[in-house]
This record gives sequence, structure tokens and C-alpha cells, in this order.
Amino acid sequence: MRLTIICLGALVLSGCDASSVRQTPASGVDDTGHVARPAPAEQSPSPTGGASGIKLEVPLLAIMLGSINNASKQVFRAGTSDARLSERDWTTIGAAAIDLVADATLITLPGSGPNDAEWVADPRWLTHAAAFQAAGLAVGRAAAKQDRDDLSRATALLAQACQTCHADFSSRLLTAPAN
Repeated sequence: MRLTIICLGALVLSGCDASSVRQTPASGVDDTGHVARPAPAEQSPSPTGGASGIKLEVPLLAIMLGSINNASKQVFRAGTSDARLSERDWTTIGAAAIDLVADATLITLPGSGPNDAEWVADPRWLTHAAAFQAAGLAVGRAAAKQDRDDLSRATALLAQACQTCHADFSSRLLTAPAN
């Protein structure tokens, strides 16, 4: 379990950089003699999707009600509990962190909801999404270290990120973290 958490944390925190990707020469054959698949043509960001042009076919509220609520409940339960956290709990928190970081990216794309395009065009929305992603990363770091104090701080960051966004975009969504 500890190895799983460490691997999940490393994936969340390390990201990828171009130096770790083997370059394929113009011949299309890499240094191991394998024929490489051609790289996709560069695409510019699309108004209906990300750089890939793939559209987000669900409303942003569905992402919030589905994925974000489920992941944040895991974090809030663990982060506000006095109970000892097991290896399984820390793994669950690490997985929730990955969901939160990914969801923070998803909610910057216009979904199919009636307000989605307006929301993602608003600089405040993007600021909130960045704060939400930073909170998710903090949760991931806490899970990787299995550090209760860091988890408590990350839980507070997550609650603040959610509440400030809800205050700006939907005050009816202001909530208290679940116990």
C-alpha cells in the first residue's frame, strides 16, 4: 500500500517534461530500431475543447456533483477525523487527490451546461480552479507522506477553494465539510 501511495504521489507531483521523452528522428525509426507512430499535428486550443480539440460533453456541474463531491468527501472525512488513518485510508486520500487535480483541469474546459462557457471565460473561475488544483496537490503531498498535519492544512485549503468559488458563482452551494 505504501508503494502505491508513493507512486500515486510521484505521478501527481512530478508531471512530465520533454526531457523524459525519447525523440524520434525524421526517419521515423527510434534508437532501438522500432518504427515510431507519427506525432499528431500541433493543434491550437479550440473554443469547444482543450488543445486536443476534444469537447467536454458533460456539464461542469455534473463533474462537481459526481467526481469532485466524491473525492472531496473522502478528503474532508479523513482530514477532519480524529481516528487513526490506515494504509487503505491514505491510498484512498491519494486517489482522491489525483481526482481533484484532474477535475481542476476539467473544469477549465467549457462543458455542455448552460453557464459553462461563461464560467470558464471568467478570470475569477480560472483563479478558483488554480486554487482548487493547488489544494488537490497539497492533499496528494500529505497522502504521500502520510502526514496528518499536512492533511489538515490541505483539507482547509480545499474547503477554502471550494467555498470562495461557490461564493462567487453559486452562493446556494456554500456548504460545511462533511464529518
